[in-house]
Amino acid sequence: MASFGSLKQAIFDKQARTQQYQDHIRGLNAYDRHKRFLNDYVGYYGGEKSSRDALPVKTDQDTLREGYRFIRSEEDDMNPSWEQRLVKRYYDKLFKEYCIADMSHYKTGKIGLRWRTEKEVISGKGQFACGNKHCHEVEGLASYEASQSQGKLFLF
Repeated sequence: MASFGSLKQAIFDKQARTQQYQDHIRGLNAYDRHKRFLNDYVGYYGGEKSSRDALPVKTDQDTLREGYRFIRSEEDDMNPSWEQRLVKRYYDKLFKEYCIADMSHYKTGKIGLRWRTEKEVISGKGQFACGNKHCHEVEGLASYEASQSQGKLFLF
């Protein structure tokens, strides 16, 4: 049987450790406190990773990069998968009157074109300011039309 003195010392030590831990936690900001709690949890319950975490995750942005077409055809809209519906929804939100051009590789014959976003429409990029991605010129600009096989005209 433990003596009263050793029992009293054990309770005092436990209380001191608890107070030290609480003082340390109170001194942390929310993010550091969150990280500390997670590390304590993983340390106590084990750090085995589930097999689900090892699988690659396909985000909406990955889906858009895979399925996006600058000019969509009727055949693109025939596929009823959720990926194609997401791409079509994104395409319908774009403002398809003027294009933004990336001319950084024009010397090698490569020009990148994309439709304007809402932010660029509000700022006038491509209409009142140069449509080059890296240019902000507003004087001496001209628009060029390019026809597409479906009879649409696009302004560049």
